[in-house]
Amino acid sequence: MKKDNYSRKVPGWFKVLMLVTALPVFAWPWLMSRATSAFTESGMDDSLPWTFVMLMPLYVVLSTWISYRVYASRPEVSWILQALQILVYIALAILVA
Repeated sequence: MKKDNYSRKVPGWFKVLMLVTALPVFAWPWLMSRATSAFTESGMDDSLPWTFVMLMPLYVVLSTWISYRVYASRPEVSWILQALQILVYIALAILVA
């Protein structure tokens, strides 16, 4: 079985960037409590925003993993995925505010 050498191809500064963009996933419990109070106070009956909040940890983990795996062959895609993560955090902050 051939061992993948992705970690040698990804620069250390990009690994730190991926870690920093993945750290807000630890705020998910706070986001869930904030989303619950925001959605119940507004009387929204739409489940789509609730689904976005529920899937946020899965999205962050998958996006970070794909960004790590793809960097060696397509660094532009990795940058786009990291930028999309930041935009998702901004959108979720606006959604539950």
